[in-house]
Amino acid sequence: MASKPAFSETRRARLERKEALILEAARSVFVTAGFDGARMSEIARRAEIGEGTIYSYYESKAELMLAVLQQFWDGLTREAEAVMASVEAPDFLVRLEALARYHLATVIRNADFINLTFALRRTNSEVSVSRDHLRQYVAVFDRLFLRGQDRGELRQDAVLWQARDVFYGALEYSARSIEVTMDSPRPDREQQPVVDQMVALFRAHYAIDRATARTESHAANRVERKLDQLSDQLAALEKRLP
Repeated sequence: MASKPAFSETRRARLERKEALILEAARSVFVTAGFDGARMSEIARRAEIGEGTIYSYYESKAELMLAVLQQFWDGLTREAEAVMASVEAPDFLVRLEALARYHLATVIRNADFINLTFALRRTNSEVSVSRDHLRQYVAVFDRLFLRGQDRGELRQDAVLWQARDVFYGALEYSARSIEVTMDSPRPDREQQPVVDQMVALFRAHYAIDRATARTESHAANRVERKLDQLSDQLAALEKRLP
């Protein structure tokens, strides 16, 4: 009886390893040939398995494409969350810099597949990545931004979706610019100026200057005390009136 669980786990690991090979090969073929041009026989050849084996995991090419998309975007979300967890500093701008650096490098490194992802969203709803997967990924930024507002680091009147569009839109545009000007991805030191500009933009438009905030708070307190004094004086005058 004790040997059955061990056998089952070994078999499960073998099945999972084979599925990982299928997904890796499928992603490569989809990027090279596109969804319509991809052939299951070529995916099987690259995975070094029989074509029939693929159908024991996925009923169709569309189902396989969806699995590749889900694996990719779920992986990006986990990586982005890990980046946030690795940053010890609580400051919004420090954490924003780490997320910006990760996102820019990721878009450059996976440009072909990301381009395919959004092309499918425009042309083939059957195999496009779901909004839920995209929301889960951008929610990493959303949580960071809302936390910055809760900590008093960001303006309370700042609109989340606008800030999100600025962050992802600007970085993805910069990534495309880097792609068309370089034969290979730029090293981190050449991506850093883009990240620095993003941090500077958020500092200028969304961050609250702590010194200014303290000054404004002191001024507000002085005004409040003055109003209290005037209120007391008015109350005293009312008592004197006949």
